[in-house]
Amino acid sequence: MPTPAAPTGHDLLGTLVGLLEQEYAALRQADAAAVVSIAERKRALTGTLASLGLPAGDASLPAPTAELARRCHDLNRRNGELLHLQQSMLTRAMRVLSGNDAGPTVYGARGQTQTHPGGRHIASV
Repeated sequence: MPTPAAPTGHDLLGTLVGLLEQEYAALRQADAAAVVSIAERKRALTGTLASLGLPAGDASLPAPTAELARRCHDLNRRNGELLHLQQSMLTRAMRVLSGNDAGPTVYGARGQTQTHPGGRHIASV
């Protein structure tokens, strides 16, 4: 019985694209368990990719593989931006709920940032 061929960099990048798409869906649904599971699979997959020793630049990769690498980069950036936005919103919500929200930050006459106190305590934990 023949041994299955080891996956190529192109194959692994294609799998990574799928994981990044799944991660985006999980982030949009705020499914923390799925995000953690996907992150573990991504970590293992990127470790395998790193062990292949693929060149760092797109120029020396075959065009289809380079395109997949760019797509992975773009999807990862998009997911990171969504994650950062969600973290910012959660941090702000926690500040409001705990009464530590200093209000909006504005610029003073000399260009320094200032916060205007005056928020009220909504809930206690």
